[in-house]
Amino acid sequence: MSETSFASGVTANDLRSFLAFWPISLSEANETGQVIIENKATLLPEDIEQISWCHLYELPFEQHVSLFCAPLIHDKQVKFIFDQIAESPNPIGAVPEAAVPEAAEQITEHYDLLEKPDQKKTEETSPLLTSWLSVLNSFKCVLYHGCYLNELIDRVRANDDKALFAAVSIDPTVVGCKPVIERISKATLLKDNSFFIKLRAAINGKMGKREQANFQKMRLVLEILSEFGATRLTDEQLYELFVEELKLYTGNPAGGGSARALRKFADTYMKKNAST
Repeated sequence: MSETSFASGVTANDLRSFLAFWPISLSEANETGQVIIENKATLLPEDIEQISWCHLYELPFEQHVSLFCAPLIHDKQVKFIFDQIAESPNPIGAVPEAAVPEAAEQITEHYDLLEKPDQKKTEETSPLLTSWLSVLNSFKCVLYHGCYLNELIDRVRANDDKALFAAVSIDPTVVGCKPVIERISKATLLKDNSFFIKLRAAINGKMGKREQANFQKMRLVLEILSEFGATRLTDEQLYELFVEELKLYTGNPAGGGSARALRKFADTYMKKNAST
């Protein structure tokens, strides 16, 4: 098994371990979402203050995550896990195998404690709920589009309609973000029907090939490597990582893949670092 470092000491084995636990995190998130729906009368009573989270997508992602983590680190075990990750030169490799599911279990316990909350407790929980939803959607954005939602909102500020359509495909509530509502207002003023047709299609449409599980994992890996300082992945490194080590891509045309297509994929989802 290769010990090649692809970014700041991050090896294929580190990435393999992370990807193994990713479905656990998604499963926990889906279960929590279902709990919210099933207990909406308790968690979201009619007299509670209206909640929204789209404004969080306009924040730098680090600040966005900090808002989510703030109430969780009061739990000593969760804080220990977060501190361990933050203090390590290689956060992925530092996480013990039980850490990710254990952290997810701790988060679930926060919701379990809300079975019969009073009004004050429910109102205190709303910020945690909304930040959890926004962080979850931001990670989903990485799977489908190779970047966080706040990055797409930044591109909307720069008049990028494709970024706007990508953002609403993940969470329609992004229409509440200032750059998005400004673009919609402009389209309304100019009676830009083409824009609204594309907007409706993005909200209601399917992801198509973006839903393919291996491609989602590859986007996630490229984002992780970018965050850990990867400045260049050669064709040889791409082949070693995705074909030989992670086995997320076939390396021959007969199997539906090619080195050129893999290079294009990396260039698309790792633009700031990719090279030919």
